[in-house]
Amino acid sequence: MRGVANRWERKLSRQEAIAEVRNRFLQKDRSLERAAFEEVFDTQTLMTIYKLMTSGLIEDFYGVVNAGKESRIYHARSRAGEELAVKIYLVNNREFRRRTEYLAMDSRIGRVGGSVRRIIYAWARREFLNLQQAHESGVRCPKPFVVRSNVLVMGFLGKDGVRYPLLRELDLGTEELESVYEEVLRNLRALYQKAGLVHGDLSEYNVMLASPEEVYFIDLSQSVLRDHPLAGRLLMRDIRNVNRYFSGRGAKVIEDEELYAELTSHTCA
Repeated sequence: MRGVANRWERKLSRQEAIAEVRNRFLQKDRSLERAAFEEVFDTQTLMTIYKLMTSGLIEDFYGVVNAGKESRIYHARSRAGEELAVKIYLVNNREFRRRTEYLAMDSRIGRVGGSVRRIIYAWARREFLNLQQAHESGVRCPKPFVVRSNVLVMGFLGKDGVRYPLLRELDLGTEELESVYEEVLRNLRALYQKAGLVHGDLSEYNVMLASPEEVYFIDLSQSVLRDHPLAGRLLMRDIRNVNRYFSGRGAKVIEDEELYAELTSHTCA
Protein backbone atom coordinates (compact mmCIF):
# COMPACT_ATOMS: atom_id res chain seq x y z
CA MET A 1 0.00 0.00 0.00
CA ARG A 2 2.87 2.35 0.78
CA GLY A 3 4.24 1.88 -2.77
CA VAL A 4 0.87 2.82 -4.24
CA ALA A 5 0.75 5.89 -2.01
CA ASN A 6 4.24 6.97 -3.10
CA ARG A 7 3.32 6.60 -6.78
CA TRP A 8 0.17 8.65 -6.21
CA GLU A 9 2.19 11.38 -4.45
CA ARG A 10 4.65 11.50 -7.34
CA LYS A 11 1.78 11.71 -9.83
CA LEU A 12 0.21 14.59 -7.93
CA SER A 13 3.56 16.33 -7.69
CA ARG A 14 4.08 15.99 -11.45
CA GLN A 15 0.60 17.30 -12.19
CA GLU A 16 1.13 20.24 -9.87
CA ALA A 17 4.47 21.02 -11.51
CA ILE A 18 2.91 20.99 -14.97
CA ALA A 19 0.01 23.17 -13.80
CA GLU A 20 2.43 25.68 -12.25
CA VAL A 21 4.45 26.08 -15.46
CA ARG A 22 1.33 26.15 -17.65
CA ASN A 23 -0.28 28.90 -15.60
CA ARG A 24 2.92 30.93 -15.54
CA PHE A 25 3.24 30.82 -19.33
CA LEU A 26 -0.40 31.70 -19.87
CA GLN A 27 0.01 34.71 -17.56
CA LYS A 28 3.17 35.89 -19.33
CA ASP A 29 2.12 35.22 -22.92
CA ARG A 30 -1.29 36.76 -23.55
CA SER A 31 -1.01 36.05 -27.28
CA LEU A 32 -1.70 32.37 -26.60
CA GLU A 33 -5.22 31.22 -25.88
CA ARG A 34 -5.49 28.23 -23.58
CA ALA A 35 -6.61 25.89 -26.39
CA ALA A 36 -3.68 26.91 -28.62
CA PHE A 37 -1.33 26.60 -25.68
CA GLU A 38 -2.31 22.97 -25.14
CA GLU A 39 -1.47 22.22 -28.78
CA VAL A 40 2.06 23.57 -28.71
CA PHE A 41 3.22 23.05 -25.11
CA ASP A 42 2.69 19.40 -24.38
CA THR A 43 3.32 17.67 -21.06
CA GLN A 44 6.92 16.69 -21.84
CA THR A 45 7.81 20.25 -22.85
CA LEU A 46 6.30 21.65 -19.67
CA MET A 47 8.21 19.12 -17.56
CA THR A 48 11.46 20.06 -19.33
CA ILE A 49 10.87 23.72 -18.51
CA TYR A 50 9.95 22.87 -14.92
CA LYS A 51 13.21 20.94 -14.46
CA LEU A 52 15.21 23.87 -15.84
CA MET A 53 13.45 26.13 -13.35
CA THR A 54 13.99 23.85 -10.35
CA SER A 55 17.67 23.46 -11.32
CA GLY A 56 18.14 27.20 -10.84
CA LEU A 57 19.08 28.00 -14.42
CA ILE A 58 15.72 29.71 -15.01
CA GLU A 59 14.22 31.72 -12.18
CA ASP A 60 11.27 33.32 -13.99
CA PHE A 61 9.78 34.20 -17.36
CA TYR A 62 8.81 37.73 -18.40
CA GLY A 63 6.93 37.28 -21.68
CA VAL A 64 7.33 36.32 -25.30
CA VAL A 65 10.03 38.04 -27.39
CA ASN A 66 9.33 36.39 -30.71
CA ALA A 67 6.64 34.01 -31.94
CA GLY A 68 6.93 32.05 -35.17
CA LYS A 69 5.63 28.90 -36.82
CA GLU A 70 8.52 26.81 -35.54
CA SER A 71 9.24 28.23 -32.10
CA ARG A 72 8.53 30.82 -29.46
CA ILE A 73 11.28 32.75 -27.69
CA TYR A 74 10.74 34.01 -24.14
CA HIS A 75 12.65 36.54 -22.10
CA ALA A 76 13.69 34.99 -18.79
CA ARG A 77 16.13 35.48 -15.95
CA SER A 78 18.41 33.07 -14.15
CA ARG A 79 18.66 32.72 -10.40
CA ALA A 80 21.96 34.60 -10.68
CA GLY A 81 20.16 37.52 -12.33
CA GLU A 82 21.40 36.96 -15.88
CA GLU A 83 18.96 37.74 -18.69
CA LEU A 84 18.11 34.73 -20.85
CA ALA A 85 16.34 33.91 -24.09
CA VAL A 86 14.47 30.60 -23.94
CA LYS A 87 13.66 29.15 -27.35
CA ILE A 88 10.96 26.50 -27.31
CA TYR A 89 10.54 24.51 -30.50
CA LEU A 90 6.92 23.56 -31.15
CA VAL A 91 6.73 19.78 -31.09
CA ASN A 92 3.66 19.52 -33.34
CA ASN A 93 5.30 21.25 -36.31
CA ARG A 94 5.65 18.65 -39.06
CA GLU A 95 7.57 21.05 -41.30
CA PHE A 96 10.73 19.79 -39.59
CA ARG A 97 10.51 16.59 -41.61
CA ARG A 98 11.84 18.64 -44.52
CA ARG A 99 15.04 19.38 -42.59
CA THR A 100 16.28 15.80 -42.43
CA GLU A 101 18.95 16.39 -45.09
CA TYR A 102 20.64 18.91 -42.78
CA LEU A 103 20.61 16.40 -39.92
CA ALA A 104 21.61 13.36 -41.96
CA MET A 105 24.79 15.07 -43.18
CA ASP A 106 25.81 16.42 -39.77
CA SER A 107 28.44 14.17 -38.22
CA ARG A 108 27.84 15.68 -34.76
CA ILE A 109 24.25 14.49 -34.50
CA GLY A 110 24.33 10.79 -35.28
CA ARG A 111 21.32 8.71 -36.20
CA VAL A 112 17.95 10.43 -35.79
CA GLY A 113 14.68 8.53 -35.48
CA GLY A 114 11.83 9.12 -37.87
CA SER A 115 9.34 10.71 -35.47
CA VAL A 116 8.71 14.45 -35.64
CA ARG A 117 9.59 14.80 -31.97
CA ARG A 118 12.99 13.14 -32.40
CA ILE A 119 13.74 15.33 -35.43
CA ILE A 120 12.87 18.47 -33.46
CA TYR A 121 14.98 17.39 -30.48
CA ALA A 122 17.91 16.79 -32.84
CA TRP A 123 17.34 20.17 -34.52
CA ALA A 124 17.42 21.95 -31.15
CA ARG A 125 20.63 20.14 -30.19
CA ARG A 126 22.13 21.05 -33.56
CA GLU A 127 21.40 24.74 -33.06
CA PHE A 128 22.99 24.54 -29.60
CA LEU A 129 26.14 22.99 -31.09
CA ASN A 130 26.25 25.65 -33.82
CA LEU A 131 26.00 28.42 -31.24
CA GLN A 132 28.63 26.75 -29.09
CA GLN A 133 31.13 26.49 -31.95
CA ALA A 134 30.43 30.04 -33.10
CA HIS A 135 30.61 31.59 -29.62
CA GLU A 136 33.85 29.81 -28.75
CA SER A 137 35.37 31.02 -32.04
CA GLY A 138 34.77 34.70 -31.37
CA VAL A 139 31.57 35.13 -33.37
CA ARG A 140 29.17 37.55 -31.70
CA CYS A 141 26.02 35.50 -31.21
CA PRO A 142 23.79 34.42 -28.31
CA LYS A 143 25.77 32.55 -25.65
CA PRO A 144 24.39 29.00 -25.41
CA PHE A 145 23.71 27.69 -21.92
CA VAL A 146 21.90 24.38 -22.28
CA VAL A 147 19.59 22.39 -24.53
CA ARG A 148 17.06 19.92 -23.18
CA SER A 149 14.74 18.13 -25.61
CA ASN A 150 13.04 20.96 -27.55
CA VAL A 151 14.11 23.77 -25.19
CA LEU A 152 17.22 25.86 -25.91
CA VAL A 153 18.46 28.39 -23.33
CA MET A 154 20.70 31.23 -24.55
CA GLY A 155 21.92 34.61 -23.42
CA PHE A 156 19.47 37.44 -24.10
CA LEU A 157 20.65 40.01 -26.65
CA GLY A 158 19.30 43.20 -25.17
CA LYS A 159 18.77 44.92 -21.85
CA ASP A 160 15.95 44.81 -19.28
CA GLY A 161 13.79 42.67 -21.54
CA VAL A 162 14.13 44.90 -24.60
CA ARG A 163 15.98 43.13 -27.40
CA TYR A 164 18.52 44.84 -29.61
CA PRO A 165 17.10 45.99 -32.95
CA LEU A 166 17.49 43.98 -36.12
CA LEU A 167 19.53 45.48 -38.94
CA ARG A 168 16.38 45.78 -41.07
CA GLU A 169 14.72 47.90 -38.38
CA LEU A 170 17.38 50.63 -38.42
CA ASP A 171 17.86 53.67 -40.65
CA LEU A 172 21.63 54.11 -40.70
CA GLY A 173 23.80 56.70 -42.42
CA THR A 174 26.49 55.68 -44.90
CA GLU A 175 29.32 55.87 -42.36
CA GLU A 176 27.40 53.75 -39.85
CA LEU A 177 26.42 51.26 -42.58
CA GLU A 178 30.05 50.77 -43.57
CA SER A 179 31.02 50.23 -39.93
CA VAL A 180 28.27 47.63 -39.56
CA TYR A 181 29.33 45.98 -42.83
CA GLU A 182 32.88 45.57 -41.50
CA GLU A 183 31.54 43.97 -38.33
CA VAL A 184 29.30 41.63 -40.33
CA LEU A 185 32.35 40.57 -42.37
CA ARG A 186 34.38 40.07 -39.18
CA ASN A 187 31.68 37.72 -37.89
CA LEU A 188 31.39 36.00 -41.27
CA ARG A 189 35.14 35.35 -41.38
CA ALA A 190 35.22 34.02 -37.81
CA LEU A 191 32.17 31.84 -38.46
CA TYR A 192 33.59 30.21 -41.58
CA GLN A 193 37.32 30.22 -40.94
CA LYS A 194 37.45 29.53 -37.20
CA ALA A 195 34.12 27.92 -36.25
CA GLY A 196 33.94 25.95 -39.50
CA LEU A 197 30.32 26.93 -40.14
CA VAL A 198 28.20 28.61 -42.79
CA HIS A 199 25.23 30.57 -41.42
CA GLY A 200 22.95 29.47 -44.25
CA ASP A 201 20.24 32.07 -43.73
CA LEU A 202 22.15 35.33 -43.27
CA SER A 203 20.34 38.57 -44.07
CA GLU A 204 19.24 41.83 -42.47
CA TYR A 205 16.63 39.74 -40.60
CA ASN A 206 19.27 37.72 -38.73
CA VAL A 207 21.73 40.47 -37.80
CA MET A 208 21.19 42.30 -34.51
CA LEU A 209 22.90 45.50 -33.36
CA ALA A 210 23.79 46.77 -29.91
CA SER A 211 25.73 49.52 -31.75
CA PRO A 212 27.42 49.89 -35.16
CA GLU A 213 30.53 48.41 -33.54
CA GLU A 214 28.70 45.56 -31.77
CA VAL A 215 26.95 43.32 -34.27
CA TYR A 216 25.46 39.88 -33.56
CA PHE A 217 24.44 36.94 -35.74
CA ILE A 218 21.24 35.23 -34.62
CA ASP A 219 19.23 32.15 -35.63
CA LEU A 220 21.98 29.68 -36.40
CA SER A 221 19.50 26.82 -36.59
CA GLN A 222 20.16 26.26 -40.32
CA SER A 223 23.93 26.70 -40.13
CA VAL A 224 25.92 23.86 -41.67
CA LEU A 225 29.45 22.58 -41.20
CA ARG A 226 32.04 23.84 -43.65
CA ASP A 227 32.40 20.38 -45.22
CA HIS A 228 28.63 19.98 -45.79
CA PRO A 229 27.76 19.37 -49.48
CA LEU A 230 25.54 22.48 -49.45
CA ALA A 231 28.08 24.73 -47.70
CA GLY A 232 29.50 26.43 -50.81
CA ARG A 233 26.10 27.31 -52.23
CA LEU A 234 24.82 28.54 -48.87
CA LEU A 235 27.93 30.65 -48.26
CA MET A 236 27.54 32.38 -51.60
CA ARG A 237 23.87 33.02 -50.86
CA ASP A 238 24.81 34.57 -47.51
CA ILE A 239 27.38 36.81 -49.20
CA ARG A 240 24.94 37.93 -51.88
CA ASN A 241 22.23 38.69 -49.30
CA VAL A 242 24.63 40.79 -47.22
CA ASN A 243 26.07 42.67 -50.20
CA ARG A 244 22.62 43.28 -51.69
CA TYR A 245 21.44 44.92 -48.49
CA PHE A 246 24.48 47.15 -47.91
CA SER A 247 25.17 48.13 -51.52
CA GLY A 248 21.49 48.96 -51.97
CA ARG A 249 21.89 51.57 -49.23
CA GLY A 250 25.01 53.17 -50.59
CA ALA A 251 27.74 51.31 -48.71
CA LYS A 252 30.88 50.17 -50.50
CA VAL A 253 31.10 46.36 -50.54
CA ILE A 254 33.56 43.68 -51.63
CA GLU A 255 32.48 41.89 -54.81
CA ASP A 256 30.65 38.61 -54.16
CA GLU A 257 33.21 36.35 -55.87
CA GLU A 258 36.17 38.16 -54.30
CA LEU A 259 34.73 37.83 -50.80
CA TYR A 260 33.88 34.16 -51.38
CA ALA A 261 37.46 33.46 -52.53
CA GLU A 262 38.89 35.28 -49.53
CA LEU A 263 36.74 33.40 -47.03
CA THR A 264 37.34 29.94 -48.50
CA SER A 265 41.10 30.35 -49.01
CA HIS A 266 41.85 30.99 -45.33
CA THR A 267 40.66 28.43 -42.80
CA CYS A 268 41.73 27.30 -39.36
CA ALA A 269 41.73 23.64 -38.30
